[in-house]
Amino acid sequence: MTLRKFSYWFFGSIAVLIVLLIALDFLIDAPLRNYMEREVNHRLKGYKVQIGALNFHVFGFSLDLERIVVIQQANPTPPLAEIKKLTASIQWRSLLRGRIVSDYRIERPVVYLNFAAAQEEINHSQKKSDAEEKGKPAPPDRGWQKAIQTIYPVKINHLEMVDGDLTYVDNIPLKQIHFRKIHFVAENILNVESAPHVYPSPVHLEGAIFDRGQIRLNGKADFLAVPYIGIQTGFNVDQLDLRDLEPLIRRLPLIVHQGTLSGAGEVEYSPQTQTVHIEKILLDQAHIDYVYQPGPAASKSGDKAAETAKEASTTESAPSTLITVDELDIARSNLGFINKGAKPNYRVYINQTELQLTHLSNHLTEGKTEAKLKGKFMGSGNLGANAVFRPQKKGPNLNLAVSIEETDLKTMNDLLRAYGNFDVAAGAFSFFMELAVREGNVTGYVKPLFQKIKVYDRRQDKEKSAFHKLYERLVGGVSKLLENQPRDEVATRADLSGRIENPKSSTWDTIIRIIENAFFKAILPGFEKEVSQSKQ
Repeated sequence: MTLRKFSYWFFGSIAVLIVLLIALDFLIDAPLRNYMEREVNHRLKGYKVQIGALNFHVFGFSLDLERIVVIQQANPTPPLAEIKKLTASIQWRSLLRGRIVSDYRIERPVVYLNFAAAQEEINHSQKKSDAEEKGKPAPPDRGWQKAIQTIYPVKINHLEMVDGDLTYVDNIPLKQIHFRKIHFVAENILNVESAPHVYPSPVHLEGAIFDRGQIRLNGKADFLAVPYIGIQTGFNVDQLDLRDLEPLIRRLPLIVHQGTLSGAGEVEYSPQTQTVHIEKILLDQAHIDYVYQPGPAASKSGDKAAETAKEASTTESAPSTLITVDELDIARSNLGFINKGAKPNYRVYINQTELQLTHLSNHLTEGKTEAKLKGKFMGSGNLGANAVFRPQKKGPNLNLAVSIEETDLKTMNDLLRAYGNFDVAAGAFSFFMELAVREGNVTGYVKPLFQKIKVYDRRQDKEKSAFHKLYERLVGGVSKLLENQPRDEVATRADLSGRIENPKSSTWDTIIRIIENAFFKAILPGFEKEVSQSKQ
């Protein structure tokens, strides 16, 4: 064969090959799209994927998927996710080093997660966990890892998401939780099984939350952990408006009026470990109310709660997710307690709140939690409190000291009417308490002080006699008066001693019950009796 003929044959073959490749580039897209969509859905359980278009680039050996829609079959409307474009390609620089890995780029993914879809995933995970613990057949995995490998069967080395958007909507119309401008990068995503607590993939995420909040994550992940992704990452949140979290906290007995949240810490969340470590968190200029709403069986004015004050109301169990907080600060805030179980309803609050908690945990096993609080009780009384909480080995273990000085008593009229069935036209209220709880034993005292009381009565000429009768009865010992005060003061001290009947009581519930028994039940009813007799 002459050189000329060989050249014709060689270059002609190349030309034919190029033409065939170009034809293949155009002709393979539709069949490959159908095949890929079918195989992906075959591997997924509980979800369905629709692929709008596929472009396979023969020369670059890359793949573009466009208009991808992900649907949860249990809740098909709206779609869980829509992706404008997904590109998978060979990472050529790694190929030169003898590694065949790929790059993934996801453009403008929009995820729309509602309460029903989230609950479906939670229920599935719980059923799987329960079945595995009992040694019974478990529901199948969702199959996301296998589905991803079907799209491009080359180990993923680089994953990038640009201009992402995530929305969470509760099951009733409320303001949405909205993450936008999400930029996510992950490296070294290998299709191999990792050991526990080993996260081979560096990750970085940043984005905007609502109008002005910002979030940043830097850490590592295991994208191929089963049954779900594992991640260990630091996080930073700045100036998150608390009102924007309404869809998440609406099931809690809280009313959030305003405030911002900032914080930093670390999260490890995987099939083997769930921990959240917060280095510092700040609630600034918050206005939050805790709402107590008794169940249908509760009796008038919360009497049933008072009758069971010595019993445990809440049993604390070891949580599955360990949460620790090095420091929690609440600054320039208004914190309130609304009792819907009393008649009338009342609200007590502290404004100008400055609270610092250190070494806080939902499963305290060592060390101690310390709390320091100061503020204005009911907007006028100087309040100071210190507390130490220790691990609950045999029930609540704590020391608590509270002082409230010269609160305008008129601001407490709703509370006085609820528990004492009277109110005042003037007066000052102070309150002092020291409390220790160890191994089920309670010791301490509460001492309220009432000054310059003017009991409200339309018959003004009886106000003075009502107060003096009250004072004389208290001096006589009916309400355990222990100190002789000037005639415009009444001080009552109730000593606290005894045992907690249920050592598994919640720490916070124990404190509330003790105060309720000692002050609301033992002291205020005596006021009501004297005021009622004076009006007859």
